[in-house]
Amino acid sequence: MSRKYKLQIAIDLIDEEQALQISSLVSQACKQGLIPGERIIIEAGTPLIKMLGLRFLPKLKLASGNLPVLADLKTADVGELEASLAYKNGADIASVLARAPLATVKSFLKTSLEYSKQAGVDFIGVPLQELRREIEKTLKVAKEINFPENNLILYLHRGIDEEIANINFFQELVSIVKTVRETYPDVQIAIAGGLTPQTMKQVSVLDPDIYVVGRYITQSPSIEKVKEFF
Repeated sequence: MSRKYKLQIAIDLIDEEQALQISSLVSQACKQGLIPGERIIIEAGTPLIKMLGLRFLPKLKLASGNLPVLADLKTADVGELEASLAYKNGADIASVLARAPLATVKSFLKTSLEYSKQAGVDFIGVPLQELRREIEKTLKVAKEINFPENNLILYLHRGIDEEIANINFFQELVSIVKTVRETYPDVQIAIAGGLTPQTMKQVSVLDPDIYVVGRYITQSPSIEKVKEFF
């Protein structure tokens, strides 16, 4: 049975005004009932955070209304510090790299737990042949600290620079996702990497909890484009 998935709109721009306009556009559409607000996540993308800093998050949060905001930190070190900075500045979710040292992933998750927030672990850059093992390591760490499964999001992410070289990425995730679902049924699965309405149909076999969409929406923002994913 298909899950009631969420759409995460990744604002990977570096212009403050454009980022706020997109957030406001989506927020207003939710208030008008044009798109389901309970199924939207606004992402402050990594380039946006690097350009404007975490102090920009309160502005983005305000423009987004009541929509949850994710700070895509992709933390690689000082997990406690970076997670706490994100949450103190209004993030509802923040992300850490799966490739970070396990101690960093653990401290990031512990801090998220202390703030009662969701946490995303981003597997960008993990080769497919290593993905199953890396996911198990992450889930083991989460279990050690009693991190709630339903607050943990695994981002299975094909990076922009590897889209052409890794064209079969999503098809090769099927058995991996199936194993995670069977063992950790409440852990959320997010799929990211150049998604469009067309590729979303191909990816739907994975039945993810979250589809992450960036360029298709943000390069020429409109509510019509957002509605294509529902």
